[in-house]
Order: sequence, then structure tokens, then C-alpha cells
Amino acid sequence: MLLSVDEACFPPEIAYDAMDLKHMMSRIGAETLVLEEDERIVAFLLMEVDRQRKTATLVTLDVLEQHRRKGYATSLLERSEQTLAAQGVTSYKLQVDTQNESAISFYRKNGFGEQRLLRKYYPGSRDAWEMVKKLPPSAGT
Repeated sequence: MLLSVDEACFPPEIAYDAMDLKHMMSRIGAETLVLEEDERIVAFLLMEVDRQRKTATLVTLDVLEQHRRKGYATSLLERSEQTLAAQGVTSYKLQVDTQNESAISFYRKNGFGEQRLLRKYYPGSRDAWEMVKKLPPSAGT
């Protein structure tokens, strides 16, 4: 089901295929958060956590088009940050297509800032921004 959500959210050259998604989800430190509506998955977030370095990467944040503008992406992002804070993670990064203004605006609104340009990051030689958000240290670290 997550594969079909990802395929619906991204163009074929950017969406994960079944092997890639399975690989990303099975990596050490991978965590997936799922949001359901009427017992159907309508959004999910996949992140990879490096607890030793206290960093995390948001691998993908997918919300089916008909379920956008309901706060689901914000909810998943907030849940991921709570999970990361509990693990002592202090730096959260992601990559986003430089042409995806709505996603860039969303991430800026949620505290991420452009750190560096990744040239030819996506297929078709499209550039990406690496965006980073500093998370407050947890009380236990």
C-alpha cells in the first residue's frame, strides 16, 4: 500500500519502485509513520535515524492528493520530530526539488532552511535543496 501512495505522489522518475522502497524501509534506523483515514493509508513519512550522530533524514513524506490541505503532512512531521527528540536527535535534514515551491514553502514554515544546493540530484538533472532543521536537545541527553 505504501508503494501505491508513493507512486501516486511523485512522477515515475522520482517515485520509489518496490525494491527501493523495501530497501529504504529495512535499513538500520529506518522508521515509518502512517496516517489512515477510514482504515486506508492516505499518508506516510519515512525517515532514517542515525542515533550515534544524533541526526535524521526525512526520506519521503507522501500525502495522497485528495487528502492534502487537511494537516496530515504537518501531523506526520510533528510526530516524527517528537520521535526524534525522544531519541536525542538534534539535526533533521531532507532533500527537495528546487522547483517544488509548495514543498519548499511547507518545510520553511515548519522550521527547515536551505543548507546547500545538490546539483543534478534527481533524474533529469534536476537540482535539490538540502534543507535542515535543528531540533532542541532532549532533557535526557
